[in-house]
Amino acid sequence: MKGIIADINIQGHVDLLVAKVQTVHWQIFWDDLHLRYAHFSEVGLMPNDPDSLIWDTCQKEELVLITDNRNEEDPDSLESAIRSRNTSVSLPVFTIASIPHLRQSRDYADRVIERMLDFLMRIESLRGTGRLFLP
Repeated sequence: MKGIIADINIQGHVDLLVAKVQTVHWQIFWDDLHLRYAHFSEVGLMPNDPDSLIWDTCQKEELVLITDNRNEEDPDSLESAIRSRNTSVSLPVFTIASIPHLRQSRDYADRVIERMLDFLMRIESLRGTGRLFLP
C-alpha cells in the first residue's frame, strides 16, 4: 500500500484529518507508515468518474479510498464494485460513518484518526475485507 486518497465529495474533510495527523501528536505514526496522500487529479481521476473506475484506480495505485457512506444505487456504485471486484488482495475502502459528527466533534475526529492509523498499520491483514468504518 502506498497511501490514501479522499473521495471527491469529502476531500476537504480528509485534508483536515491528514493535516491533523501530521501534527506532533500523530506525526510519528504517519512518518512510520511512509504514506502518500493523493487527490483525484494526481492519479488521473475526474470528479464525475464512475465508482468502478475509482475502485480500479485505487487498487492499481495501491491507495486506500476514504469515503463517506455510499450505498448501492446502481450497478456501477462503489458498493457494487466492492462486491463484484473484491479479492483477497484488494485494499479495503475506509468509510467515515458520520461526516456531520466529524465536523462537530474534535473527539470524534481523534477517534477517526486513531482507527484509521490502526487500520493502516495492519493493512496487509485487512486486505479483502471490502469496507471498514471509521471510527
